[in-house]
Amino acid sequence: MKTKLVAIALVVLFGWAFVETGQLAALADRFGRPLERPVARQITVLAETPEYRLVKHPLGETRVPLAPWRIVSLTNSATDSLIALGVKPVLVSTSWRGDSITPYLQDQLRGISKLRFAEALNLEAVLAAKPDLILAGSDRDGRLYSQLSQIAPTVCIASGTQADRENRVLDVGATLGMEAKARARLDEFHERLAAARERISALAADQPVSFLRFRRNTCVIYSRSAMFGPLLFEQLALTPDPEMPMVMTGGGWDVLSVERLSQLRSEYIFMVVDHDSEVYLDRVRDTPIWRNIPAVKHGHVYRVASGTWLSGDGVLGCEAIMDDVIAGIAQGRSGDAGP
Repeated sequence: MKTKLVAIALVVLFGWAFVETGQLAALADRFGRPLERPVARQITVLAETPEYRLVKHPLGETRVPLAPWRIVSLTNSATDSLIALGVKPVLVSTSWRGDSITPYLQDQLRGISKLRFAEALNLEAVLAAKPDLILAGSDRDGRLYSQLSQIAPTVCIASGTQADRENRVLDVGATLGMEAKARARLDEFHERLAAARERISALAADQPVSFLRFRRNTCVIYSRSAMFGPLLFEQLALTPDPEMPMVMTGGGWDVLSVERLSQLRSEYIFMVVDHDSEVYLDRVRDTPIWRNIPAVKHGHVYRVASGTWLSGDGVLGCEAIMDDVIAGIAQGRSGDAGP
């Protein structure tokens, strides 16, 4: 009995100290704000001279002109970040099928020359753009790094829609000597994120959410840790459906069998549909399994743009996804994919 009383006294004393030192308020403030993920930088500025900025990046070191104004962007994250900083490239690589561009950047890139995104990069078109700086990716473009570098100074800023994708604006800002503006733009993003998280919490607290993709005549569910998962389920604090996998398997998604589809408990579903799976979606929607999902019953299934959710990479892409989530939850629209 005496030991139990001592333990209770210690707990009370610790709690009092926690309050008096302000740590409780600090902890509450921390959990009241959106999560700010650690910044994983790809770019380091090693030196700056009157003629150039020496930049270290994943593919090497490059001397970047101090004021480049003809910029070719071959990666989604670089294009997103350039536009976010008010810089218009002279040539960009398309980011989705055919000749289209990522939908959320369509207006900002109107009138800018575009390359079809394909396995073979058109080096002649890059040369014809007369760039003084090329922002390239690390996968496809990495194999052509030496050739691109012969056309103009080339810096690698990889895409990938990973957990820290909004931070790519800092890398582009550092490359262009606009780091202060980039940090200000990232701060603006965090303010929008905080407002969005508060709005979503007020409207859909603890309501399960999932993101589905109909592709190649299957229905897949993305994991909560891949691509935009951290944005949705950490930074925006959405509640993942219990059937949503925790970790990435393969491409970051799992195929939903008929059995697993019947086990979805989502009150809100956001989904994209590939062109090859429209007929399959119609068949699925015509089944009792689909109609019994809570989100379907309540008209909370929202079809979103593939090019934004699958290719949006940067602060603008994150904000476009946030806008879709708020519109779906707050406005109650049924979109094209109702029950």
